[in-house]
Amino acid sequence: MARRNRPTALSQKALQRRCDAFNAVHPIGAAIRVWPGAVNEKPPVEVTIVEPGAYVMGSHTAVVQVTGGHGCIALSHVMREAV
Repeated sequence: MARRNRPTALSQKALQRRCDAFNAVHPIGAAIRVWPGAVNEKPPVEVTIVEPGAYVMGSHTAVVQVTGGHGCIALSHVMREAV
């Protein structure tokens, strides 16, 4: 079986820096476009950032809390121009 090329995991500090940078540009209440499923599988949807904004979930994934029944979305699923 062939191994998949997985991205290298980021450290907790690197993930937190990514969240801090995102939060500095995108305040609570800002609208962003995200892919709630696989990236580029369907058109992105517009959601609103809610408290607490972006944070590190489970020490392994940078996410942002949003409206629309999606809960939180990985920052990797936020449209690039919105990051």
